Amino acid sequence: MADVSVDVPSPLRKCVIFCEVECVRLCCGVDAVSTDPALIEDWCRQVGSAAVVEARRQLAELIEVVEDRSQCVTSDFLNHRTHDEAARRELLDFLTALDAGLTAGDAL
Repeated sequence: MADVSVDVPSPLRKCVIFCEVECVRLCCGVDAVSTDPALIEDWCRQVGSAAVVEARRQLAELIEVVEDRSQCVTSDFLNHRTHDEAARRELLDFLTALDAGLTAGDAL
């Protein structure tokens, strides 16, 4: 299985940083980032619709890469590696929850 390293561009990167309230990514990876819809909606209100739309587009691209099971996805920014199916599922669950929050925030 080939390794592919992904970056998280802004504004999606800024959303993740804003929601990094449980711990720090360097320590806990995606577990450090809250996917609480109210928190994500707060970020959406602060940055405006254009940034939210772009973050959702970036997130869709990231989900597509992670769903490709022919590759092992690593992200230094998220401090995560999909070394097995459980790790891939954990990342996909995180990204899906983030997307749900952004979708709700975009509707405001």
